[in-house]
Amino acid sequence: MEFGLFDQLPCAPTQDVGARYNDIIAQGQLADRLGLDAVWLAEYHFNPRFSVLPAPLLVASAIARCTERVKVATAVNLLPLHQPVRLAEEWATLDVLSGGRAVFGIGRGSNPEHYSGMGIATEEGRPRFLEALDVVIKCWTEERLHHHGEFFQADDVAVVPKPVQKPHPPVYIASNSEDTFPMVGSLGHNILVTPLIITHEGVQRGLASYREQLAKNGHDPAGVKVLPTLAACVAESRKKAEEVLRPTIDNYLGVLRTGRSRGSGRAATVTTDEFLRDYAIGGDPSEVTEQIQAIREMFDCQGIIFWHNIGGLVPHEEIVKSLELFTDKVLPNFR
Repeated sequence: MEFGLFDQLPCAPTQDVGARYNDIIAQGQLADRLGLDAVWLAEYHFNPRFSVLPAPLLVASAIARCTERVKVATAVNLLPLHQPVRLAEEWATLDVLSGGRAVFGIGRGSNPEHYSGMGIATEEGRPRFLEALDVVIKCWTEERLHHHGEFFQADDVAVVPKPVQKPHPPVYIASNSEDTFPMVGSLGHNILVTPLIITHEGVQRGLASYREQLAKNGHDPAGVKVLPTLAACVAESRKKAEEVLRPTIDNYLGVLRTGRSRGSGRAATVTTDEFLRDYAIGGDPSEVTEQIQAIREMFDCQGIIFWHNIGGLVPHEEIVKSLELFTDKVLPNFR
């Protein structure tokens, strides 16, 4: 199984933005040293308490240049908000700088404020997403770009550099709505899921639709990966893990309940106790091993992305302890 580290860099008024960036870069270096597979970075705008990470590729580049092995990924770049030729150039540059370690994680996003802030109509999200993905892949795989679509036009453009990875970096698409799962399956790409947003049962139903469309459209289900994202903390006991997680989960849910962020619907109604019980991996190494095995069986997934600092309030030192304990006592059970 693959294991990654995710952050979207929430920043409380009492925290320093520069310190939050330094934390995730240091954690990326730690992930590289300990043998985790990837560092996943979100893209969010206009709400610092929820995230101060509007430009994840800049942070990914910083991590890439001070690491040797760990993949640098997004979960996700909000594809409809970007000019796709420019985004293709930036991602190819990241792949070159990282020596072929870039992972193209993308999604539509569901926050109206993101769309209005960028001057894009929310109803254009899906068609812009599909067209932009087509353009990006053409930029990476064709010598010269020719594209005439609804939103983007290009005539005989030489897009450089090309990615190191061939034919292109792996594509992961976030799927947290009923209509997105079959769309990703029809495209044949890897998939990212967040049980907190649509429940475990919702993920299972969606993955059934995803896999049905993979087969229907001639894609090999064994050739793609399913990665769920869950809050996580490995500690000496379940009690200690919950002590670390509870304040940061409280803060995350508090931001959701303001109604200004993704997931402010169903997820905002979840209590912290429900979150700890259903949407977090936490406890001593033996408990965490059992929880990971249960998640793998539930979703038939090929890895898990750990959200160690979901609300931004977990001290860096606690994340270091959790990651070190995970790689020492848990990771060997899955390698």
